[in-house]
Amino acid sequence: MSLYPFVKAIVKIYYKIMFKVTVVGKENVPNFGNGVLCCNHISNFDPLTMAVYLNRLPRFIAKKELFQNKILGALLKNLQAFPVDRQATMDMKAFKTAVNVLKGGELLGIFAEGTRVKEGEEKAAKAGVAMFALKGDAPVIPVAISGKYKFRKEVRIEFGEPITLEEYRVERINTALMEEITEKIMEKVQGMKVDL
Repeated sequence: MSLYPFVKAIVKIYYKIMFKVTVVGKENVPNFGNGVLCCNHISNFDPLTMAVYLNRLPRFIAKKELFQNKILGALLKNLQAFPVDRQATMDMKAFKTAVNVLKGGELLGIFAEGTRVKEGEEKAAKAGVAMFALKGDAPVIPVAISGKYKFRKEVRIEFGEPITLEEYRVERINTALMEEITEKIMEKVQGMKVDL
């Protein structure tokens, strides 16, 4: 039995006490079918923020180190997250799992920057988001989280309109193409962020 409904209810109560959350564009996330939720990454709270305001549980890719903690690892597994080895050039097990998630009609949650990025910093996004979307035949839904996770401060999460990659499906998938697609997606994400 999944803990998702219980965790979702508890986290929503916690968020209501701690932060002032605004959710925009939730209707852009399909209730059925697959999609890649591609989000910026400012805090360890981000996966919870993305998940608790949706009607469906996204399958998140999380760094393998988080699974080494017995309690957190058990929680992540129950919430159907799966690990990725960030040190590996290509973690084939994580890659296959991500593609199977999408081919199974589920949502995949990914933070393309690969690590938290503080305000004012820049970090190149990893091209995996494009590869997953192309191989999994899925649209990409840009997601932007703005604000600071501090007591009674504003936190805003916006789900943008899905980006279809049909124009790229006839091309040969290579590194340059994946980087081009990822840059386009991240430009959309960055454009959705607001100063709070």
